[in-house]
Order: sequence, then structure tokens, then C-alpha cells
Amino acid sequence: MIQDDTIIAQVTYPGKSAVGILRISGIHAKQVAINILGKIPKPRFATYSKFFNKNNEVLDQGISLWFPGPYSFTGEDVLELQGHGSPLVMDLLIKSILSIKNTRLAKPGEFCERAFLNGKIDLIQAEAIDDLINSETESMLKASLNSLQGRFSSYIRKLIKVLINFRVHIESSIDFSEEEINLNVDSVIYDHFHKLNSHFLQIKKTVTNESVIRESKKIIIVGPPNAGKSSILNVLSSRERAIVTNIPGTTRDLLYEYININGFVCEIIDTAGFHETKDEIEKIGITRAWEAIKSCDHILFVIDKTIKLENQKKISDDFIKKITSYNNSIQITFVLNKIDLLKDNFGIKKIGNFYFISVSALTGQGIDILKKHIIKIEKNKEKESLFIARRRHIHQIDLSYNEFLKAQKNWFKYKNIELLAESLSLINKLMGEITGSFSSNDLLNCIFSTFCIGK
Repeated sequence: MIQDDTIIAQVTYPGKSAVGILRISGIHAKQVAINILGKIPKPRFATYSKFFNKNNEVLDQGISLWFPGPYSFTGEDVLELQGHGSPLVMDLLIKSILSIKNTRLAKPGEFCERAFLNGKIDLIQAEAIDDLINSETESMLKASLNSLQGRFSSYIRKLIKVLINFRVHIESSIDFSEEEINLNVDSVIYDHFHKLNSHFLQIKKTVTNESVIRESKKIIIVGPPNAGKSSILNVLSSRERAIVTNIPGTTRDLLYEYININGFVCEIIDTAGFHETKDEIEKIGITRAWEAIKSCDHILFVIDKTIKLENQKKISDDFIKKITSYNNSIQITFVLNKIDLLKDNFGIKKIGNFYFISVSALTGQGIDILKKHIIKIEKNKEKESLFIARRRHIHQIDLSYNEFLKAQKNWFKYKNIELLAESLSLINKLMGEITGSFSSNDLLNCIFSTFCIGK
């Protein structure tokens, strides 16, 4: 797909640095090279060059790289200029390039979008570039690289290949009589049902066991009223995110806050206090808290340490018993708050399978220990992964598989080949949206708008 305009962006981070890099892609990149460098550089060689403005004055000097299409990242002619990282130099070079006809600043993710539209990468690989840039752990980094190299895409393509082969047989049986094509329809359909089901189950198992999900970890703060849950949220987020009072039941709904702990990004959720209440609003808040627990990765159960030890034990034991009916695999850490009111030491203890951390949300004592514990828990959960998956991918796979099961059921019930053909077409579309072989403009805009400007 040839674009009429040529795009430019600074691909290094804005601000002063040793090196600043500009990327230009499009059919007018040759003209940019002639105007800025005085010539088109030798393809795929680093050339030491002077960078000129439109008055033929030297703005800077550095390295130029020329990648003629279609053998470039975007599939178009691409020019890269590596100069000194002065914001003024970068700005003057960009202005000089923008003065050339049919050049403009790139939109976020537009280089990757052009690579996708020109068939250089599929949509999973395009997303993997963004995942690679935003990787927070070594496991996510490796998984992103595997996805970028096409590991995840290969699973999807294999299934789609079987699906397309199935559709070819079905469409043939609709368009031609059985005598003309000598086709045993029932045998072909049962065979392809079995193959598709096997591929779907393999993908679902692989995504579950051998992929990293690209999203922030969810950590929920729960516990009895007035234990200091909102204070814990505020001290972890380093701002007054939640209203804190001595009145039990101040927090009645879920409060969400993203925090960064030494490069580890997570979503913290504050909740209404767990207790028996006649207040209808509080009841709704408590119900929502239990629903949120089901999809969380880690629970911080806050207990007021100033209450009697036997009461602390009863509260923690009761919660452990109840949580097994919701999610028995979720990590639980008990946070014993208000240690500043006691003559006791802050720190961490392991009792059985659970950690108990004594802190003071008021003075900050023990909070660093809590943060280190959160990071350690998540790092221990990391696994060597084949690829990185997004919720979008998983959702599309689930939709496709559900439609497949529906198609299978309808075939056995009605034996209607036109209905089956329609279902297979829908499955093809749903699966194709993962790699981008079927995609709407809204889907593409949603994905690429989150990218860096120079990507």
C-alpha cells in the first residue's frame, strides 16, 4: 500500500542527549535525502554526512542510513539521520524536512502501521514492538521478542490454514453437486471439526500456560472497616488518593490507582470494609469488592494491629476460609497496620503459607518492606514464556472457539451447510482480527494510537 505523503519523527527521546535520530519514510524520502544530504546515500551503509538546511547551510553532521523500499522496516523508502542530540538541532532539521512538499510529522505508531499495511509484519508483531518497549520484566522482554519474531502468529496462522481449507470444501459443496466434485461432505466436516477443535484447544492451553499477559498486575486492598486500607493506598501511591477518616465505612466503592514500584507497574484497588451492615450502599460496595477479588493477582488484607491477637487470628483465618471459594490460587499478604501505636517491631514474618507484614501507614514504617515483598512475589510468579499475549487476543480466541462450538452443535442438529459456511466465515473473521488479516479502521486506530511517535 503506497502512501502519498512522507512521514518524519524523532525516534530518540526528546531532550538533550549525545545522539538524536530522525526517521523519514515514504515515496519522497529520496527528495529529503537530496535536500538534506546533497545525495542519496549508499543503501544499507552507515555514511558520514553533513546535514544542510534549505539555504545550503550546515546544520549538523553525523551518520545517514538509506533503506530503499521494499527492503525496509516500513516497506517504503526509509532515511535515518543520526546527529547530535541537541533539541535545537533536531528542531531545525525537522523544520527543514517539513518544508519539503508532501512531508509531515508522523502520528503515534505510524511507522509500525505502515509496516503492517505493507505486509512487513502482522498485527501481533506490531503490538509486540510496543510490548517490547514497555516491558517491565525480563520475562516480558523475552516473550515480546518471541512474539515479534512470529512465534504467536504461527499458532494463529496454522489454525486459520485449517479453517480456510475447511471453508474451501464447504463452499465447493454449495457451488457444485457431489457428483461434480466427488466429495463426501459428512466425512470432510467431521474431520475438520476434529482438526479445528484440536488447534483451538492447543492455542488456549498454550496461551494459558506459556504466555505472559500484557497488562498491569492487579493488587486489591481489603479488610475490616477502619483498619487503614485507604491509608495504605495513599502511602503506596504517594498521594492523597482516598479520603481517610476515623469513621468506619468512609470508603464505599472501589478506588483504582496505578503505581510504579521501582519500575514495576501495578494497579491498586481500594475497597469498602468487610463487615455486616444494614447500609445498602455499603452492601453494594462490599459485593463489588468480592467480585473484584476474583480477577486480582494479589490481596493485601489489612488488619488493625492494635486489636487483640486472638481477634487478629480469627479475622485472618475467617478470610482464608472464605477466599478459597472465590480464588484459591490468589496470593494473600496480611498487612498489620498502626504499629506506631504499639511497642512492637515492624517487619515481615511467614506463618504457614502466608506473610504478615507490620507497618504504619501514618509514619511510613515498614512500607519499603511491603513494596519489596510485592515485587518479590510477582518476580517469583514469572515463567519462561513462548510469547506475549494481550487481552484482545484472548478475547478473540474465546469468541472464535465459542462460535466454533455453536457451529458444531448447529450442524449436528440441522445439517444446514449454508449455516455452517456462515459460521466458518465469522470464525475466520474473528481469528483474522488477531493478526490483522481481517481488521477495521477502528481496531487499527485503537492499537496504533498507544505507540510512541517514532514507532
